Amino acid sequence: MRGENTLCLCCSIPCLLTLFIWMGLSLQNYKPNCYIEDFYVPALNKHINSTATTAANFIFFDLKLQNVMEENGVLYDTINLTFSYGLNPSLPIGKYTLPGSYQGHKKTAHRRDVVLTHGVNWDDAFAAVLNGSKVVFRVDLAGKVKLKRFFSYSRTKALVVGADVEVDGSGNKVRRKAIKLKSGRSGKPKLQLEAGGSFISSF
Repeated sequence: MRGENTLCLCCSIPCLLTLFIWMGLSLQNYKPNCYIEDFYVPALNKHINSTATTAANFIFFDLKLQNVMEENGVLYDTINLTFSYGLNPSLPIGKYTLPGSYQGHKKTAHRRDVVLTHGVNWDDAFAAVLNGSKVVFRVDLAGKVKLKRFFSYSRTKALVVGADVEVDGSGNKVRRKAIKLKSGRSGKPKLQLEAGGSFISSF
């Protein structure tokens, strides 16, 4: 009898440990990681005829959204990207909107597209990179998310992040690795709780 009790106890301990670990993973509360994988400005490519490049008023970008949580999904509301040029303060030059979507746990999604720009003096910017200087753009992301735990969703959380992107005479971002978008200009993550908010389930 005592042996049977010991056996049952030995079997139940791994089960309980597995349950506690699973519950701990389900309570994760991490924001999605957002990166600029690629950033290309044709107007600043000095290897192409300057007349053609300065007439190209658009930017190619590759935005990566990464859910790092082991057990929780992420429900995105509409995400708004604002592209700016220069520093202190930067000049808004374009906007882009991503529709809402759902992202499973440990999943990564990319949005590769083009944003049209306005208000940039491309001649001056091209002259700067032609002389070996770099020009600075900024990408700001603003949206709302909910975390899916078990069969329900958390409260709405505001996600506000951004990063500066240096571009050289190739028209590409200087940093070859992906650039992580962070809160404001301080570099600290920002995930604020908000009430309400509507969501669109798409792509």
